[in-house]
Amino acid sequence: MKPFRCLSGLLLVLLLVCAACGGGGASTPASPGSGAASETPSASFPVTITDDDGVSVTLDAAPRRVITFAPSATEIVYALGLGDELVGVSGKYDDYPPAAKQVQEVGGAGDFGVDPNIETVVSLEPDLLLTIEGGDAWKSRLRELGVPVFTLDATGLDDLLHDIDTVGRLTGAVEAATALTARMAAEDHRIEEAVAGEARVSCFFEVYYPPLTTVGPGTFISDLLDRAGCGSTSASATSDYPQWSVDDLVRDSPDVYLVSSESGVSPDAVKKRPGFDAIDAVASGRVVLIDSDLVSRPGPRIVDGLRLLAEALHPNAF
Repeated sequence: MKPFRCLSGLLLVLLLVCAACGGGGASTPASPGSGAASETPSASFPVTITDDDGVSVTLDAAPRRVITFAPSATEIVYALGLGDELVGVSGKYDDYPPAAKQVQEVGGAGDFGVDPNIETVVSLEPDLLLTIEGGDAWKSRLRELGVPVFTLDATGLDDLLHDIDTVGRLTGAVEAATALTARMAAEDHRIEEAVAGEARVSCFFEVYYPPLTTVGPGTFISDLLDRAGCGSTSASATSDYPQWSVDDLVRDSPDVYLVSSESGVSPDAVKKRPGFDAIDAVASGRVVLIDSDLVSRPGPRIVDGLRLLAEALHPNAF
C-alpha cells in the first residue's frame, strides 16, 4: 500500500505495505467524501461494516487502542485527531506525522519481512487493527485471537475518500472524517479545474529502476495521473506494476518523465542511463522527481501528490 521503499525482488510485496490502500467497506453513507450532505452524520455504536476482504467487522464502542499496519492508515488516524489512541504501527516507514515515529512498532519477520508480530499485537490489546490488502494468514490468526482486523484497499481517490469516511465511522470520528474528505474533494476539484482547459500531456511514471518498472491502468497512481491531465504511455499495460522497455519509451516519446523518489535517482541520473537520452522527455529536460509518499500512500496527503503531478505536467496552469 504503497510505498516503493526498499524495492528489489520484493517490489510488489512492499508496494502493498507502504502504498497502503483502502476500499472502505460495503456499508457506507451516500456520496462519501463529497461534503455535499445536507447534514453531518454522527457516530453510532455498535457499528458493523464489511471491509475490503469481505469480512464483516463489528465494534460495540469507539476503539480506544488502535494499531495501524500500513503508513497510509497511520496518516489517516492522525488526520482524524486520533493520535492518542494509536498504540502500534507497522514499522519505520510510519513516519508521518513525526509523532508516529514514537509509537511502538509491531512489524515482525514473516516471509517477506512485512508480517506483524502476533504476540506483540496481542500484548497491546488493540480494539481495532487497520491494515491493507494481503496477509490473509496473519489476519485470520489475529481474528481468532479476538483482534478486530479491518482491511482497506483504495483503488482511486474517490475510493480513498470513502475509506476515510469509513474509518471515521469505525472510530467514532465521523465529523472529523466528513470535514477532512470535504477538504480533500475540494482540493481535487480545484486541481482538476485548473488542468481542464489544458491539452493532455503524455507522461511516463517510473516506480523503480532497474528493472524499469511503471504503473498499470488499475493502480491508484494511474488514477492520480489521469486526474492530473496525463495521457500515460503505460495505459495499455496488463498488470499493475509492469516492467517496461527503453525501446518502448523511445517509441512512445512521452512529453514528461516522472520519477518516484523511491527509485532513488535524480533527473541527471536518469539522463545518464544507457539509451535514455533518446526519450523525448529526457532529451528536453522534462524529468521530474515526485515524492513517492505523496502519491503511493492513499491517505490525507494524496491531494498534495496530485497537485505535484499536475504542476509537473501543466506548469502554466498554476
